[in-house]
Amino acid sequence: MTIGVSEDQAALADAVRGWASRAGLPASARAALEGEESRPAWWSALAEQGLLGLHVTESRGGSGAGGVELAVTLEELGRALAHGPSLPTVLMSLVLSQVDDEGTAPALRGLVDGTHTGAVPLGLGDLTAAETADGLSVSGTVRPVLGGALADLLLLGARFGEQERWFVVEAARTTVTPLTGLDGTRRPAEISLQDVVVAADQLLPGLTLERVRSCAGVVVSAEATGIAGWALDTAVAYALTREQFGKPIGAFQAIKHKCADMLVRAEQARAVTWDAARALDEPASQEGELAAAIATAVAVEAAVDNAKDCLQVLGGIGYTWEHDAHIFLKRALSLRALMGDPALWRGRAADLALAGTRRTLQLDLGRDTERLRQQVRNFAAGLPTDDAERKVALADSGYLTPHWPAPWGQHANAVEQLVIDEELAAARVR
Repeated sequence: MTIGVSEDQAALADAVRGWASRAGLPASARAALEGEESRPAWWSALAEQGLLGLHVTESRGGSGAGGVELAVTLEELGRALAHGPSLPTVLMSLVLSQVDDEGTAPALRGLVDGTHTGAVPLGLGDLTAAETADGLSVSGTVRPVLGGALADLLLLGARFGEQERWFVVEAARTTVTPLTGLDGTRRPAEISLQDVVVAADQLLPGLTLERVRSCAGVVVSAEATGIAGWALDTAVAYALTREQFGKPIGAFQAIKHKCADMLVRAEQARAVTWDAARALDEPASQEGELAAAIATAVAVEAAVDNAKDCLQVLGGIGYTWEHDAHIFLKRALSLRALMGDPALWRGRAADLALAGTRRTLQLDLGRDTERLRQQVRNFAAGLPTDDAERKVALADSGYLTPHWPAPWGQHANAVEQLVIDEELAAARVR
Protein backbone atom coordinates (compact mmCIF):
# COMPACT_ATOMS: atom_id res chain seq x y z
CA MET A 1 0.00 0.00 0.00
CA THR A 2 0.96 3.64 -0.40
CA ILE A 3 -0.22 7.04 0.73
CA GLY A 4 -1.44 7.56 -2.85
CA VAL A 5 -5.02 6.62 -3.61
CA SER A 6 -5.11 6.97 -7.41
CA GLU A 7 -3.54 4.74 -10.04
CA ASP A 8 -1.14 7.52 -11.04
CA GLN A 9 -0.03 8.00 -7.43
CA ALA A 10 0.50 4.27 -6.99
CA ALA A 11 2.55 4.25 -10.19
CA LEU A 12 4.59 7.17 -8.83
CA ALA A 13 5.30 5.20 -5.66
CA ASP A 14 6.47 2.21 -7.70
CA ALA A 15 8.68 4.45 -9.86
CA VAL A 16 10.31 6.15 -6.87
CA ARG A 17 10.85 2.82 -5.12
CA GLY A 18 12.47 1.39 -8.23
CA TRP A 19 14.71 4.41 -8.69
CA ALA A 20 15.74 4.38 -5.02
CA SER A 21 16.72 0.73 -5.29
CA ARG A 22 18.75 1.27 -8.46
CA ALA A 23 20.44 4.35 -7.00
CA GLY A 24 21.45 2.38 -3.91
CA LEU A 25 19.94 4.69 -1.29
CA PRO A 26 20.00 2.19 1.63
CA ALA A 27 23.66 1.37 0.98
CA SER A 28 24.42 5.07 0.71
CA ALA A 29 22.78 5.72 4.08
CA ARG A 30 24.90 3.01 5.67
CA ALA A 31 28.02 4.51 4.12
CA ALA A 32 27.04 7.89 5.58
CA LEU A 33 27.34 6.37 9.05
CA GLU A 34 31.04 5.91 8.46
CA GLY A 35 32.02 9.43 7.48
CA GLU A 36 31.13 12.94 6.39
CA GLU A 37 29.74 13.76 2.96
CA SER A 38 28.50 17.06 1.60
CA ARG A 39 25.94 15.56 -0.76
CA PRO A 40 25.01 11.94 -1.51
CA ALA A 41 26.13 10.53 -4.85
CA TRP A 42 22.49 10.23 -5.92
CA TRP A 43 21.61 13.88 -5.20
CA SER A 44 21.82 15.09 -8.81
CA ALA A 45 19.74 12.16 -10.02
CA LEU A 46 17.09 12.91 -7.40
CA ALA A 47 16.79 16.45 -8.74
CA GLU A 48 16.82 15.29 -12.37
CA GLN A 49 13.89 12.99 -11.60
CA GLY A 50 11.94 16.09 -10.55
CA LEU A 51 11.32 14.67 -7.09
CA LEU A 52 12.47 17.80 -5.26
CA GLY A 53 9.78 19.99 -6.78
CA LEU A 54 6.61 17.96 -7.16
CA HIS A 55 4.76 20.36 -4.87
CA VAL A 56 6.02 23.57 -6.50
CA THR A 57 4.04 25.19 -9.32
CA GLU A 58 5.47 25.09 -12.83
CA SER A 59 5.77 28.88 -12.90
CA ARG A 60 8.17 28.66 -9.95
CA GLY A 61 10.30 25.83 -11.32
CA GLY A 62 8.45 22.72 -10.11
CA SER A 63 6.09 20.23 -11.73
CA GLY A 64 2.91 21.36 -9.95
CA ALA A 65 1.82 17.82 -9.12
CA GLY A 66 0.52 18.50 -5.60
CA GLY A 67 0.85 17.71 -1.92
CA VAL A 68 -0.23 14.07 -2.10
CA GLU A 69 2.35 13.33 -4.78
CA LEU A 70 4.99 14.92 -2.58
CA ALA A 71 3.91 12.73 0.35
CA VAL A 72 3.97 9.60 -1.82
CA THR A 73 7.53 10.42 -2.86
CA LEU A 74 8.70 11.15 0.68
CA GLU A 75 7.13 7.91 1.90
CA GLU A 76 9.18 5.92 -0.58
CA LEU A 77 12.34 7.92 0.11
CA GLY A 78 11.80 7.28 3.83
CA ARG A 79 11.43 3.57 3.13
CA ALA A 80 14.73 3.72 1.23
CA LEU A 81 16.52 5.65 4.02
CA ALA A 82 17.12 8.79 1.96
CA HIS A 83 19.52 10.83 4.05
CA GLY A 84 21.61 13.97 4.02
CA PRO A 85 19.89 17.14 2.77
CA SER A 86 16.87 15.52 1.07
CA LEU A 87 14.17 16.04 3.70
CA PRO A 88 15.43 19.48 4.93
CA THR A 89 15.64 20.76 1.35
CA VAL A 90 12.12 19.59 0.51
CA LEU A 91 10.82 21.15 3.72
CA MET A 92 12.38 24.51 2.91
CA SER A 93 11.00 24.50 -0.63
CA LEU A 94 7.57 23.51 0.69
CA VAL A 95 7.50 26.42 3.15
CA LEU A 96 8.67 28.87 0.48
CA SER A 97 6.05 27.58 -1.96
CA GLN A 98 3.39 28.49 0.62
CA VAL A 99 4.56 32.13 0.66
CA ASP A 100 2.97 34.41 -1.92
CA ASP A 101 6.07 36.44 -2.66
CA GLU A 102 7.96 36.62 -5.95
CA GLY A 103 11.13 37.25 -3.97
CA THR A 104 11.25 33.52 -3.12
CA ALA A 105 11.55 32.48 -6.79
CA PRO A 106 15.39 32.38 -7.07
CA ALA A 107 15.77 30.36 -3.86
CA LEU A 108 12.93 28.03 -4.85
CA ARG A 109 14.39 27.30 -8.26
CA GLY A 110 17.76 26.49 -6.76
CA LEU A 111 16.22 24.11 -4.24
CA VAL A 112 14.03 22.40 -6.86
CA ASP A 113 16.77 21.81 -9.43
CA GLY A 114 19.23 20.59 -6.78
CA THR A 115 21.67 23.48 -7.20
CA HIS A 116 21.22 24.43 -3.54
CA THR A 117 20.43 22.48 -0.41
CA GLY A 118 18.35 23.99 2.36
CA ALA A 119 17.43 23.65 6.01
CA VAL A 120 14.80 25.07 8.35
CA PRO A 121 14.83 25.09 12.18
CA LEU A 122 11.54 24.29 13.88
CA GLY A 123 12.01 27.04 16.44
CA LEU A 124 13.30 30.58 16.75
CA GLY A 125 16.00 29.85 19.31
CA ASP A 126 17.22 33.16 20.67
CA LEU A 127 17.41 34.86 17.27
CA THR A 128 16.33 38.50 17.54
CA ALA A 129 16.00 41.19 14.92
CA ALA A 130 16.57 44.92 15.22
CA GLU A 131 15.48 47.49 12.66
CA THR A 132 18.14 49.21 10.55
CA ALA A 133 18.08 51.66 7.68
CA ASP A 134 18.44 48.81 5.17
CA GLY A 135 16.10 46.28 6.81
CA LEU A 136 16.87 44.14 9.84
CA SER A 137 19.99 43.16 11.73
CA VAL A 138 19.73 39.64 13.14
CA SER A 139 21.80 38.08 15.92
CA GLY A 140 21.53 34.98 18.04
CA THR A 141 21.64 31.20 17.87
CA VAL A 142 19.19 28.45 16.96
CA ARG A 143 19.59 24.68 17.35
CA PRO A 144 19.17 21.96 16.31
CA VAL A 145 18.75 22.54 12.59
CA LEU A 146 18.27 19.26 10.74
CA GLY A 147 20.63 19.15 7.78
CA GLY A 148 22.08 22.50 8.81
CA ALA A 149 25.65 21.28 8.37
CA LEU A 150 24.91 20.45 4.71
CA ALA A 151 22.77 23.46 3.78
CA ASP A 152 23.63 26.18 1.28
CA LEU A 153 20.53 28.21 2.19
CA LEU A 154 18.77 28.63 5.52
CA LEU A 155 15.20 29.70 6.21
CA LEU A 156 15.27 31.37 9.61
CA GLY A 157 12.87 33.19 11.87
CA ALA A 158 13.72 35.85 14.45
CA ARG A 159 11.78 37.70 17.12
CA PHE A 160 11.05 41.31 16.28
CA GLY A 161 9.36 42.75 19.33
CA GLU A 162 6.13 40.77 19.73
CA GLN A 163 6.25 39.59 16.11
CA GLU A 164 8.23 37.16 13.96
CA ARG A 165 10.30 37.92 10.89
CA TRP A 166 11.28 35.13 8.51
CA PHE A 167 13.92 35.33 5.82
CA VAL A 168 16.31 33.31 3.65
CA VAL A 169 20.04 33.69 4.24
CA GLU A 170 23.11 32.02 2.75
CA ALA A 171 24.71 29.58 5.16
CA ALA A 172 28.08 31.17 4.37
CA ARG A 173 26.93 34.35 6.15
CA THR A 174 26.35 32.42 9.38
CA THR A 175 28.43 30.34 11.75
CA VAL A 176 27.54 26.66 11.37
CA THR A 177 28.57 24.32 14.18
CA PRO A 178 27.92 20.62 13.41
CA LEU A 179 26.20 18.63 16.14
CA THR A 180 26.09 14.91 16.83
CA GLY A 181 22.74 13.18 16.68
CA LEU A 182 21.12 9.79 17.15
CA ASP A 183 20.64 9.45 13.40
CA GLY A 184 24.16 9.43 12.04
CA THR A 185 22.98 9.66 8.43
CA ARG A 186 21.95 13.29 8.85
CA ARG A 187 23.95 16.31 9.91
CA PRO A 188 22.22 18.58 12.44
CA ALA A 189 23.89 21.85 13.31
CA GLU A 190 23.77 24.95 15.45
CA ILE A 191 23.36 28.16 13.47
CA SER A 192 24.68 31.46 14.84
CA LEU A 193 24.25 34.95 13.39
CA GLN A 194 26.07 38.09 14.46
CA ASP A 195 24.62 41.33 13.13
CA VAL A 196 23.64 39.75 9.83
CA VAL A 197 21.78 42.36 7.76
CA VAL A 198 18.62 41.20 6.01
CA ALA A 199 17.25 43.59 3.39
CA ALA A 200 13.58 44.53 3.64
CA ASP A 201 12.80 42.91 0.27
CA GLN A 202 14.22 39.60 1.54
CA LEU A 203 11.66 39.25 4.33
CA LEU A 204 8.85 36.73 3.88
CA PRO A 205 5.54 38.36 4.79
CA GLY A 206 2.90 36.35 6.61
CA LEU A 207 5.09 33.38 7.47
CA THR A 208 4.84 32.13 11.06
CA LEU A 209 6.46 29.44 13.16
CA GLU A 210 3.13 27.61 13.35
CA ARG A 211 2.98 27.44 9.56
CA VAL A 212 6.57 26.20 9.36
CA ARG A 213 5.88 23.49 11.96
CA SER A 214 2.70 22.41 10.16
CA CYS A 215 4.63 22.01 6.89
CA ALA A 216 7.33 20.11 8.78
CA GLY A 217 4.65 17.89 10.29
CA VAL A 218 3.45 16.85 6.84
CA VAL A 219 6.86 16.00 5.37
CA VAL A 220 8.03 14.25 8.54
CA SER A 221 4.78 12.27 8.71
CA ALA A 222 5.27 11.11 5.14
CA GLU A 223 8.80 9.92 5.87
CA ALA A 224 7.64 8.32 9.13
CA THR A 225 4.96 6.45 7.18
CA GLY A 226 7.66 5.02 4.93
CA ILE A 227 9.58 3.85 7.99
CA ALA A 228 6.46 2.23 9.46
CA GLY A 229 5.79 0.49 6.15
CA TRP A 230 9.36 -0.81 5.84
CA ALA A 231 9.26 -2.16 9.40
CA LEU A 232 5.97 -3.94 8.73
CA ASP A 233 7.11 -5.52 5.45
CA THR A 234 10.46 -6.56 6.92
CA ALA A 235 8.88 -8.16 9.99
CA VAL A 236 6.25 -10.04 7.97
CA ALA A 237 8.77 -11.33 5.43
CA TYR A 238 11.03 -12.59 8.23
CA ALA A 239 8.12 -14.17 10.13
CA LEU A 240 7.17 -16.14 7.01
CA THR A 241 10.65 -17.63 6.53
CA ARG A 242 12.25 -17.91 9.99
CA GLU A 243 11.42 -21.29 11.53
CA GLN A 244 11.34 -22.27 15.18
CA PHE A 245 10.08 -25.56 16.63
CA GLY A 246 9.58 -26.86 13.11
CA LYS A 247 7.30 -24.10 11.79
CA PRO A 248 7.52 -20.45 10.65
CA ILE A 249 7.45 -18.06 13.60
CA GLY A 250 4.58 -16.26 11.86
CA ALA A 251 2.38 -19.21 12.81
CA PHE A 252 2.65 -18.27 16.49
CA GLN A 253 -0.10 -16.11 17.91
CA ALA A 254 2.22 -13.60 19.58
CA ILE A 255 3.95 -12.82 16.27
CA LYS A 256 0.63 -12.69 14.40
CA HIS A 257 -0.76 -10.13 16.84
CA LYS A 258 2.40 -8.03 16.71
CA CYS A 259 2.39 -7.93 12.92
CA ALA A 260 -1.34 -7.14 12.89
CA ASP A 261 -0.76 -4.20 15.23
CA MET A 262 2.02 -2.99 12.94
CA LEU A 263 -0.32 -3.16 9.95
CA VAL A 264 -2.95 -1.08 11.74
CA ARG A 265 -0.39 1.57 12.68
CA ALA A 266 1.02 1.77 9.14
CA GLU A 267 -2.42 2.15 7.56
CA GLN A 268 -3.49 4.75 10.12
CA ALA A 269 -0.31 6.71 9.38
CA ARG A 270 -0.96 6.56 5.65
CA ALA A 271 -4.56 7.73 6.04
CA VAL A 272 -3.87 10.78 8.20
CA THR A 273 -0.76 11.72 6.22
CA TRP A 274 -2.77 11.57 2.99
CA ASP A 275 -5.26 14.03 4.43
CA ALA A 276 -2.56 16.37 5.72
CA ALA A 277 -0.83 16.28 2.33
CA ARG A 278 -4.14 16.97 0.58
CA ALA A 279 -4.53 20.06 2.75
CA LEU A 280 -1.28 21.46 1.31
CA ASP A 281 -3.15 22.15 -1.94
CA GLU A 282 -5.84 24.11 -0.11
CA PRO A 283 -5.60 27.71 1.14
CA ALA A 284 -3.82 27.89 4.49
CA SER A 285 -6.37 27.47 7.27
CA GLN A 286 -6.89 25.95 10.68
CA GLU A 287 -8.35 22.89 8.92
CA GLY A 288 -4.90 22.23 7.44
CA GLU A 289 -3.24 22.80 10.80
CA LEU A 290 -5.62 20.28 12.37
CA ALA A 291 -4.81 17.69 9.71
CA ALA A 292 -1.06 18.29 10.12
CA ALA A 293 -1.24 18.00 13.91
CA ILE A 294 -3.14 14.70 13.73
CA ALA A 295 -0.75 13.30 11.11
CA THR A 296 2.31 14.24 13.14
CA ALA A 297 0.93 12.70 16.33
CA VAL A 298 -0.09 9.45 14.63
CA ALA A 299 2.57 8.83 11.97
CA VAL A 300 5.70 9.62 13.98
CA GLU A 301 4.58 7.39 16.84
CA ALA A 302 3.66 4.65 14.34
CA ALA A 303 7.20 4.77 12.94
CA VAL A 304 8.77 4.44 16.39
CA ASP A 305 6.46 1.64 17.55
CA ASN A 306 6.75 -0.32 14.29
CA ALA A 307 10.54 -0.03 14.28
CA LYS A 308 10.64 -1.38 17.82
CA ASP A 309 8.27 -4.25 17.04
CA CYS A 310 10.24 -5.08 13.90
CA LEU A 311 13.32 -5.56 16.07
CA GLN A 312 11.32 -7.86 18.35
CA VAL A 313 10.15 -10.02 15.43
CA LEU A 314 13.64 -10.15 13.92
CA GLY A 315 15.13 -11.28 17.21
CA GLY A 316 18.91 -11.54 17.40
CA ILE A 317 19.62 -10.58 13.78
CA GLY A 318 17.75 -7.32 14.26
CA TYR A 319 20.20 -6.17 16.91
CA THR A 320 23.29 -6.56 14.74
CA TRP A 321 25.11 -3.69 13.06
CA GLU A 322 24.85 -5.48 9.71
CA HIS A 323 21.03 -5.31 9.62
CA ASP A 324 19.37 -2.02 8.70
CA ALA A 325 16.76 -2.25 11.45
CA HIS A 326 18.79 -0.17 13.88
CA ILE A 327 19.17 2.63 11.31
CA PHE A 328 15.40 2.80 10.83
CA LEU A 329 14.80 2.82 14.59
CA LYS A 330 17.30 5.65 15.07
CA ARG A 331 15.71 7.56 12.18
CA ALA A 332 12.25 7.18 13.74
CA LEU A 333 13.46 8.24 17.19
CA SER A 334 15.27 11.26 15.75
CA LEU A 335 12.13 12.37 13.92
CA ARG A 336 10.17 12.16 17.17
CA ALA A 337 12.84 14.18 18.96
CA LEU A 338 12.79 16.76 16.15
CA MET A 339 9.01 17.21 16.18
CA GLY A 340 8.57 16.96 19.94
CA ASP A 341 6.39 14.75 22.14
CA PRO A 342 3.38 13.44 20.14
CA ALA A 343 1.25 14.39 23.16
CA LEU A 344 1.92 18.05 22.29
CA TRP A 345 0.58 17.50 18.78
CA ARG A 346 -2.45 15.67 20.13
CA GLY A 347 -2.99 18.63 22.42
CA ARG A 348 -2.73 20.99 19.45
CA ALA A 349 -5.35 18.96 17.58
CA ALA A 350 -7.61 18.95 20.64
CA ASP A 351 -7.29 22.72 21.07
CA LEU A 352 -8.26 23.30 17.44
CA ALA A 353 -11.20 20.89 17.68
CA LEU A 354 -12.46 22.44 20.91
CA ALA A 355 -12.28 25.86 19.24
CA GLY A 356 -14.64 24.59 16.54
CA THR A 357 -12.23 23.58 13.77
CA ARG A 358 -13.49 20.63 11.75
CA ARG A 359 -11.93 18.78 8.82
CA THR A 360 -14.34 18.53 5.91
CA LEU A 361 -13.77 15.57 3.62
CA GLN A 362 -15.41 15.18 0.23
CA LEU A 363 -14.96 12.14 -1.97
CA ASP A 364 -14.98 12.48 -5.74
CA LEU A 365 -16.99 9.42 -6.72
CA GLY A 366 -17.07 10.23 -10.43
CA ARG A 367 -19.69 11.28 -12.95
CA ASP A 368 -20.97 7.73 -13.37
CA THR A 369 -22.81 8.11 -10.07
CA GLU A 370 -25.07 10.98 -11.19
CA ARG A 371 -27.89 8.70 -12.32
CA LEU A 372 -27.95 6.91 -8.97
CA ARG A 373 -27.79 10.23 -7.14
CA GLN A 374 -30.86 11.50 -8.94
CA GLN A 375 -32.67 8.23 -8.26
CA VAL A 376 -31.97 8.50 -4.51
CA ARG A 377 -32.98 12.19 -4.46
CA ASN A 378 -36.29 11.37 -6.11
CA PHE A 379 -36.90 8.58 -3.62
CA ALA A 380 -36.06 10.80 -0.63
CA ALA A 381 -38.35 13.56 -1.90
CA GLY A 382 -41.29 11.15 -1.96
CA LEU A 383 -40.80 9.67 1.51
CA PRO A 384 -43.67 9.95 4.02
CA THR A 385 -43.28 12.50 6.80
CA ASP A 386 -44.44 10.06 9.49
CA ASP A 387 -41.42 8.33 11.09
CA ALA A 388 -43.02 4.88 11.24
CA GLU A 389 -44.20 5.03 7.63
CA ARG A 390 -40.81 6.34 6.56
CA LYS A 391 -39.00 3.37 8.11
CA VAL A 392 -41.34 0.96 6.34
CA ALA A 393 -40.73 2.72 3.04
CA LEU A 394 -36.95 2.61 3.54
CA ALA A 395 -37.08 -1.10 4.33
CA ASP A 396 -39.35 -1.93 1.39
CA SER A 397 -37.15 0.00 -1.02
CA GLY A 398 -33.91 -1.65 0.08
CA TYR A 399 -32.29 1.66 1.02
CA LEU A 400 -32.30 0.70 4.71
CA THR A 401 -29.64 -1.95 4.07
CA PRO A 402 -28.38 -1.08 0.56
CA HIS A 403 -25.45 -3.54 0.72
CA TRP A 404 -27.79 -6.53 1.09
CA PRO A 405 -28.94 -8.43 -2.01
CA ALA A 406 -32.41 -7.87 -3.47
CA PRO A 407 -35.18 -7.91 -2.42
CA TRP A 408 -33.92 -6.92 1.06
CA GLY A 409 -31.36 -4.40 -0.19
CA GLN A 410 -30.05 -2.68 -3.31
CA HIS A 411 -27.07 -5.00 -3.86
CA ALA A 412 -25.00 -1.79 -3.82
CA ASN A 413 -21.23 -1.89 -4.17
CA ALA A 414 -18.93 0.26 -2.04
CA VAL A 415 -19.21 3.39 -4.21
CA GLU A 416 -22.98 3.06 -4.53
CA GLN A 417 -23.31 2.73 -0.76
CA LEU A 418 -21.41 5.99 -0.31
CA VAL A 419 -23.64 7.75 -2.86
CA ILE A 420 -26.79 6.53 -1.12
CA ASP A 421 -25.46 7.59 2.28
CA GLU A 422 -24.48 11.04 1.00
CA GLU A 423 -27.83 11.73 -0.67
CA LEU A 424 -29.95 10.46 2.19
CA ALA A 425 -27.88 12.54 4.62
CA ALA A 426 -28.32 15.61 2.41
CA ALA A 427 -32.09 15.02 2.49
CA ARG A 428 -31.89 14.63 6.29
CA VAL A 429 -33.20 11.06 6.11
CA ARG A 430 -31.99 8.96 9.03
